[in-house]
Amino acid sequence: MQMKISRTIRSLYFPVFGLFFLVACNSESPPPEKITEAMIRPVKFAEIALANSDDYLNYPAVIKSKQLSSLSFEATGVVRDILVVEAQKVKRGEVLAKLDQRDLKAKLKSVRAQFENAEAEYRRAVKLIKEDAISRSELEQRKSERDVNKAQFETAKKALSGSLLVAPYSGNIARISIQKQQAIQAGESAIVILGTGGLESSINLPASMIARATDQQSERAPSYLTLNVAPDRKIPIQFKEATLDADTASQTYEVTFMFDSPNDLNVLPGMNATIWFKDPSKPISKTLRVSVPITAIVTDGDQKYVWVVDRESMVVTRRDITVEDGVGADLNVLEGLEMGETIVAAGVSSLSEGMKVRPWSK
Repeated sequence: MQMKISRTIRSLYFPVFGLFFLVACNSESPPPEKITEAMIRPVKFAEIALANSDDYLNYPAVIKSKQLSSLSFEATGVVRDILVVEAQKVKRGEVLAKLDQRDLKAKLKSVRAQFENAEAEYRRAVKLIKEDAISRSELEQRKSERDVNKAQFETAKKALSGSLLVAPYSGNIARISIQKQQAIQAGESAIVILGTGGLESSINLPASMIARATDQQSERAPSYLTLNVAPDRKIPIQFKEATLDADTASQTYEVTFMFDSPNDLNVLPGMNATIWFKDPSKPISKTLRVSVPITAIVTDGDQKYVWVVDRESMVVTRRDITVEDGVGADLNVLEGLEMGETIVAAGVSSLSEGMKVRPWSK
């Protein structure tokens, strides 16, 4: 009988002990980093676009850089060192590559000695001419020899400095077309460098379009650019220049726009893009309305608002807006937002002032 009771107690003891063990494990707090991640809310972003997009024309374009240079050595020789790799950031004045300088240094040493000797002979002749110890023709001859040796010395110095490839401005290495131990001629392309001086893109417009364009139109209706790889991002652009003579074959004029690359987007030369601008044949509305997804709008009594995202800090701020009556997936905003701003398009109900967010991904 006692054996039976003992078995019964033992059979109850282990499940109870296991239950307490599980409760103790589950009561542990999650690591601080997991709490921090949970506070950064994943949301869907949307960039503010113009509501009257039907009045906009679009033309295909290719991104170009205002600073894209093909660098070459000023001397002929054999490549000894390549000090950079493609895509590397470099600073102005930084040495990118070197030629073998042994022959150039030997040449410089030789002509320097010849120049110093000719200079000394000329100075001695100047003293002697004052004492009538030499003729005027002898002085002129020594001066001529000094000048020839000086020119050779300067040429040798330039050749030595030309054996170094130096970055003309800060930027990134776009392409390296040389290899170590390769023989290269002076002026032959060696390294292509992409500067940080801004980007630009050009389109060809027919004469009828150019004739209807006005300054007032460009001020009221801002133009923008979208990349084929990021069609949802609208990058503001500014007019730079336009050719005044038409292409003889197409009868079009080249118009160039300039812009700066957004901090959170890598825009590189060669990327395909689309340039959007107001159709000059259509009237300009007094106010440029913008549209937002209906899922981005929150109602607080009679007031409607959206959450605006600061792209640098990724913090949201409430922004009151005035919405035009209408139906559909997008609504026109009359006041409160500007083109180019980023808002939260989905997941707005769980946000609060000053909360950090991150892009939602599947």
